[in-house]
This record gives sequence, structure tokens and C-alpha cells, in this order.
Amino acid sequence: MLRQGRAGEARGILAGLARAAPQDAEVPYQIARSHLMEFYEQTADPARARVSLGLAMEALAQTLRLNPNHINALKSKSVIHARAELLHYDPDQAYDLAARVARLQPYANEFLVNVSEWMSGEVRFTQESGHRVPHDPLLGLDRAISLLDRVIDGAMPYSNEESAAYFQMAKTLSRRGDFTRSLNYYQQSLKRSTTLDQRVEIRRELGASLYRSGRFEDAASQFYEMLQLRPSTSARWLLEAAMEPLAKRPEIPERFRFERLTASPETAPLVAFEDMAPALGLDRLDGNGTCAWGDIDNDGDQDLILAGSGTFLAVYQNERGGFTERTQSAGLHHVPSGYSINLIDFNNDGWLDLYLSLNGWSGPMRNRLFRNTGGRFEDVTQATGAGDEGSGFVSIWGDLDNDGFLDLVVANGVLKDGSTPQVYRNDGGRRFVNMTRPAGIDEPPTWGAIGVALGDYDRDGDLDILINGLNEAPNRLYRNEGRWRFTEVTRAAGLTQPPHNGFVCFFFDYNNDGWPDVLTTSLAPWEATVEGLARNFAVPSVRAVHPDATRLFRNNGNGAFSDVTFEARLYHPMGVMGAGVADLDNDGYLDLYFGTGDPQLSRLEPNRFFRNQGGGTFVDATSLTPFSRPGRKGHGVSFVDIDNDGDLDLYAQLGGHYPGDHARNAFYRNLRGNRNQWLAVDLTGRVSNRFAVGAVIDIETGGRKQTREIKGSEGFGATNPYRQHFGLGQAAQVDRVTVRWPSGATETLTNVAAGKVLSITEKEPPR
Repeated sequence: MLRQGRAGEARGILAGLARAAPQDAEVPYQIARSHLMEFYEQTADPARARVSLGLAMEALAQTLRLNPNHINALKSKSVIHARAELLHYDPDQAYDLAARVARLQPYANEFLVNVSEWMSGEVRFTQESGHRVPHDPLLGLDRAISLLDRVIDGAMPYSNEESAAYFQMAKTLSRRGDFTRSLNYYQQSLKRSTTLDQRVEIRRELGASLYRSGRFEDAASQFYEMLQLRPSTSARWLLEAAMEPLAKRPEIPERFRFERLTASPETAPLVAFEDMAPALGLDRLDGNGTCAWGDIDNDGDQDLILAGSGTFLAVYQNERGGFTERTQSAGLHHVPSGYSINLIDFNNDGWLDLYLSLNGWSGPMRNRLFRNTGGRFEDVTQATGAGDEGSGFVSIWGDLDNDGFLDLVVANGVLKDGSTPQVYRNDGGRRFVNMTRPAGIDEPPTWGAIGVALGDYDRDGDLDILINGLNEAPNRLYRNEGRWRFTEVTRAAGLTQPPHNGFVCFFFDYNNDGWPDVLTTSLAPWEATVEGLARNFAVPSVRAVHPDATRLFRNNGNGAFSDVTFEARLYHPMGVMGAGVADLDNDGYLDLYFGTGDPQLSRLEPNRFFRNQGGGTFVDATSLTPFSRPGRKGHGVSFVDIDNDGDLDLYAQLGGHYPGDHARNAFYRNLRGNRNQWLAVDLTGRVSNRFAVGAVIDIETGGRKQTREIKGSEGFGATNPYRQHFGLGQAAQVDRVTVRWPSGATETLTNVAAGKVLSITEKEPPR
């Protein structure tokens, strides 16, 4: 009956067998199989599917109580715990079960190869101590290597299992950063390859390992061989990327060349940067993580906190323009990295506190809040109730009820593990109260999110919530109705888009009409991304825009948005993970930086820069910047005028998940932006929150307007300085500066000279 898909009928017979033979472990195992069949057949009804899976887990547990060495039950339970979307995610338990299978069945080679492939992926084990961080990627990689050693030493030579183990070992060693050791395994894999697909894949990964170890000519040779086996756009791109660093480029046939998109200097005349991170000691070797700027010791300059993959947090204090690593003295020694570093003043005492949304792909784990006690941080997570326990990614802060204290929004469910975005009310800087369901935000556990943004899109004086869609989960726009009630208005507002692999998102005014527009980003497939890097790439209409392209929605000022991606020329698919918005050439229009990448080592793409040309269009100016070297993956990005010369410099946290994909962070000094005029504005709240998060600043210069909303972090969980920077073009004066405070008060200054920092303190109402 099970073979015929008649799970319910089979279970009736199995129940009788269980009564007749209660000690037979095979009976509950077959009952578990019947529930698993129904689980996979109920994709249209997630609630019923979860019930079936829960019953299957109970039956598997009963099987193992009767027979702790039941091989198939151990395998099934291991797989279920390894897959986060099945809502029983526990990689440590999955590994323990797999290890038991390996001991009981030493030559279960195919199973061991499959398990090792999973363990060498984006899995963060947490139970083993003695490593760099609790969720060190090396844990899974080293465990995978030990299992693959068994297969390679015990399998039949040149069998499918041995061949698969050699290739998996090569990839695992590359991910670990052991490129020299990996090369031998790649060569052995080539000897054992029997299909064209295998040879193409092996040469691609071999070439990527050579590229990452600095052997560009050898990498180019592998990519050239790959092209001859199977010509493709991505292979041509990889060959071009490998040849770019060579002093003497080899001649190749025209059909194998990739004509890369390049920008004319005339399209971005003031775009020029140089990396000053090595000179400042800020070129930390990181994996995927983020960055935060803020004056954590209140000495008047900007300090830096960094996160990475397989690393702890690092704190760099700014000491008269030089940076010194002060993690231990700041009280943050051995604090694991997260995907959001929010420097915010949660208790409104004038000191920047620290909130970490921990690594979402590690599975659900408690976020952490640290109170700043005069330049040293103290963990107050438990005391305040701020430790959201979902699989968090981006966390952001804003005063959602305008009571003078910053509230918290966390994008949960990156793993589709059942956790969902959550909203917390700050109760006077003492406790955080979960308001998600009372506020009307009740999302299905199958949705989840990576990116979230806050902004007053309807300019009614309170902050609204935008959640970027993730695969089948749609975009969500929640309008703030006041008094902790939110209404989902996505469709009515015109913010729907096709299913997409959504990452970070933004509210920002790209066209200077005073209304916050919306940018959503996606991590596009590799082949589509490469197509978008070509010189002749274009799409004929808005209908042809790739589902995973970045999307720009113009705010029409009436509560609705229009998709202007095509008109704005932002239709290039990119592997966006992090991004940032800033006016880098001081022309008065906000530009876009995209940090791109993916855990796959052979995904070699540049981080991208699109200059806002005004008039509603953007141009890809990446080729004019040092951001363009392929393979240095981008995540957190932040903007700060660190040398106080009137233009914004750019700090980029670089590198991927695996140790073999790490890269040194860059701090790009802006060389020409200050040839245009500028104005910076510092706000201090008195009735509003101290750092004026949520305040709106409007300026007018010669009839041109600009608008900024002060953010409590944005993008890939990064924190920019709260000082707001405006480029003015050639204007020597700002005619009008208007501040709308979160309290509702408004203040206007006129005839403000350019080239200065304008400090404004909110007036307290008369008593």
C-alpha cells in the first residue's frame, strides 16, 4: 500500500501490527514513512504538512527507542534535522545521527558523501567548543573531510562513490582555504570524470581555486579548457576575470571573449576612490558580515565595529584619526559576529548601545543587546527581553509610536524555519514588549524575510514597515495607523513584484521630490548575473526585467508607487546581498552601491556602483571604481566622512561565508566628491529620541529639493553615522533647511552657508 501511495490505509494495518508486536522497531519506522509520504504530498496545505511531519518525527523517535541502531531511522532523522525548511533544524543532532550511521555502517559510502556535502555547505554547528566562534564554518568543513577520508580510503577505486568523494573533498578543501591540497583532488576527479557535465564542473571549480590562490594564468587556462568543452557566457566571463590581472593577456579567439560593461569617465567625472584600509589598519580579513560606525566613547569622532564569518566582533576606536583595536576593553571580547550591528541609543541616555541580530543561517538563536556604560558594553539581553529568538537577519530601529524611545524590528525566517519578522515596543528604555500580533502583523511561518526597512512613505509623521519578499513570500508594506496598529497595504500601494530571492531593501528619495521611494534587491542566479555584466546587455521592456533584478518603485505622493526599474535603467540582474545609498559625488542625487556574491567559490562577480544621473536614471559606473575586482564578495557597507573633507568615504566589509572566500575589508577614500559643495546636519533630540532617528530633513537650494530620513541602521544591518550629508553641486548656500522631528515639532533655518556641519537641537516645549 505504501508503494501505491495509500499511506492512510497502510497506517491502519501498521497500527494493528504495532499492537501485535509492540517491540518490533520496523513497524513505527514504516508508520513514519507513511507520514512522510503525506508530508510531501501536502505542499498546498502547509499546516497539514507540518502535522504529518510532526507525527513522522514521533514515529522515528519510537523506532529509535526500540532499536537505537535502526539505520534507516537514523538516516531519515538526520536528513530532517539537516533541512531548516522542515522546521526541525538542528545541525548538531543531524551530525550526531550521521556519525552513528558511519560507525554502524562504515561503507555506506553514498550516504557519507551526501552528508559530507551538506556539512561542508552553509551549516553553522554550535555544540563543539574550542573553535574561533560558536558557529565556526570550519567545524562542518573538518567533519566533512573526516567522513570523505573514510570513503576515499575504503571505496572501490574508480567507483561512483570514490569519484564523488574526490570531487567533494576538492571543493571542501577549497572552501577551507587549503587551495594547494585541493588541487590534487581536482586532478584526481578529472581522471575519474566520465561525462561532459562532470568535466565542465570540475574545471570551473579548479579554475576558481587557482584564481583565489593568485594563480591567474593557471586559472585562465582551466576556464579556457572549460570554454572549449562547453561554450557559455559564464565561462567567457570567468576567463575574462582571470585574465584581467595578467600583465600580458594571451590572445584568444573572438568567440571566447567577454565584452564587459564599462563606463565612460564623462558619465561620472567625480567618481574616484583609493583604498586606505591598509594604512589605517582597518583591512581586517573577514567573511560575510557587516559594519557599524558610531561614536561609542563620546569623544567626538567615529569608531568602527566589524563582524564577519567564523570571527568574533572587533571594535576599532578612532584615536585622533588613527584606529586601535579595543574589543576587550570595550567589553565585547569573544562576542560572536552577527548579520546586523545596530549602534542605537535604546535607553536615551546619550550613549550608543549595541544590538546584534545573530547569524540567521546558523538557525534560530537569541539576539543580544549591550548597554553602553561609558564606553564599555554590558549584556542586558535577558534583563530587557530584547533577545528575539528567530533565525534573524536584518534588524532595524525606529520610534514607531513617537514616544521618544526607539523600537525594534527584526527580519526573521531566512531559513524558512518557522520564525517570522517581529516588532518590539521599547517600554521607556527598560523592557521590550513583543507587539507583532497585537499590531496586526501575523505572517505565515512559511514566509520569513532577510531585508526590512523603516520609512514614512506617506509622510503622515510615523514610520511604516517594508519587508522584502523572499522567494514565494511576497513584499509586505505595513502602514502605521498609530497606536500600535499596522495595516498591510502592499497591493494597494503597487509594491508587488514577481517572486524573487529578496535581500536588503530601502526607503530613499532617489528623484528629490520629497517622497520616500522604495528599492528592493535580490540575489539573482549566476547565469542571469553574468548576462547583466555584458557590454550590450539591455532589456526591451519592463515585462522583460528579470524577476531577480533590483526593483525601483517611485513614490507617487498619493499612497501608491510605480515600478520604474526599466525607466531608471536598474534592470541588471545582480547577486545582491548588501547595499547602500549615499551621494558620493555631491551632485545632490543619491547613488547606489551593491555588495554582491554568493557562497559558491566560483561565483566571481564585482561589487557594483550605479551613479544617479538625475532625471530619474542611473548608470553603471563600476568600471571607474576599485569596487570592480571580481570575487571580493560584498555584504555590509557604510558611509562616513572620516577625513572631514566634505565628501563621504565608503567602508566595505568584504568576503564570503567560507574561509577560502574571505577577503580583506576595504575603506575607499573619496578623492573628488568634495569638488562639489556640501552640507552636513547633526540633530539632537530633546522631546524626540536623542539621536533623532526618524527625523526628516528637507533642504532647498536654488529651487532644488532634497530629503533625508535619519535611519537606525539599514541595508545589510549596517549603521551609518547619524550625521546627514547633502551634496549641493555648485551651490554655495542652502536657501532653507526644515527639520520635522519625530515628536511632530518642525523647525526651519534659512540662508545656510555650504561647506559646514550644521548642528540643530530640538527645542523643548515651554513648561
